[in-house]
Amino acid sequence: MTNTIKYSIGALALLLILYLSNQNSQNSYNAEGEPIYTGSNENIHRILLSENGKNLELVRSDTTWKITQADSFTVKDFQVEKIFDRLLKIEQEMLISSKVEKWSKFGVDDSSGRHFQIYDESSNELLHYIFGNSGQDYQHNYIRESQSNDVYRTNDNVYFLLNTNTTYWGQKPKKDDPLKENEN
Repeated sequence: MTNTIKYSIGALALLLILYLSNQNSQNSYNAEGEPIYTGSNENIHRILLSENGKNLELVRSDTTWKITQADSFTVKDFQVEKIFDRLLKIEQEMLISSKVEKWSKFGVDDSSGRHFQIYDESSNELLHYIFGNSGQDYQHNYIRESQSNDVYRTNDNVYFLLNTNTTYWGQKPKKDDPLKENEN
């Protein structure tokens, strides 16, 4: 073998080693999380959303959900499904801060954040998180567990799902269809 081929093989091997080393170090920066709620959805019987002193409570009775503040409203099932399909599956991507004095900056302090609590049938709290949405990042939220100082960035923006308006979650029942009245 000539010296040129030896040098070329050596340079190629060095480049391959550098490439593999770089890939390994890049993989260590991947943010992997797990959903904030890993329990069974069947265990959830009450959902409480609160923001700035305004509360909205959804209570499950068998398979139907009701808004306790608006008995005359029927719950929009697709909105409740979003809680189970999207909100409870949100992941904590990366730790942003552990300092209490930074909570207001990220909107996760007790007064400015949106509280999300779920309870079981015996009114035991299964989950209590405070969500914040401050800054220019509209693809993510900030989240803090109520008994923790750690603020995390989430993998998705679900802030709009924590709406405390009754009309977001329910609607006035529609009047009966005239065809159904004639059948009776």
